[in-house]
Amino acid sequence: MSSEIANTLFPPPPPYYKAYTADDVIADSSAEEQSLQPPRVDWIDEEAKWMCFGEALTTAPRIPTPAEIGLPPLTNPSDSPQESLPPLLHSFLHTMLLLLDTLTNTARNPGELEQKGWAHEGDQYIQHLTNIAATMMVEANQVRSVQAEATLVLLMEKQLQERRAQTAALKSKCEHLSSTLRALRP
Repeated sequence: MSSEIANTLFPPPPPYYKAYTADDVIADSSAEEQSLQPPRVDWIDEEAKWMCFGEALTTAPRIPTPAEIGLPPLTNPSDSPQESLPPLLHSFLHTMLLLLDTLTNTARNPGELEQKGWAHEGDQYIQHLTNIAATMMVEANQVRSVQAEATLVLLMEKQLQERRAQTAALKSKCEHLSSTLRALRP
């Protein structure tokens, strides 16, 4: 291995890169344009799925449910995400307070936690907080379309208000100019 390669973060390009000058590329492109055809991708739309690095992907994105991720059921399946997020937040805050209470209690006897199968007294709360946070993320992702629509409505209302303000400013300026012109006429 040469010292040139050992002293760089990236290896040097292969020697044949010098054959691709601007003149060569322009001269070859006219001949290649006739032989090159765009890849056929309509099969993806027909089958609606494909494999990539061993994972099956689909053309229709879908948000997985908490059960598909392996989370315990923390919400009522009949509730909408808007209805299930406030109780999840309440449960998250309550569990956080329980964890803080546990962490501020006096120390336990040595070996007492190991008998219960816990490495730490707050482990059960930490696991519950993790499950709640993941469930909240799933539920929040299901509300993204509603959020995007509400944001778009607010944006359009703001633009409408700005245009009305600009129109009013233009009308007042026109009236001012008209009155100035009338005053200048004999």
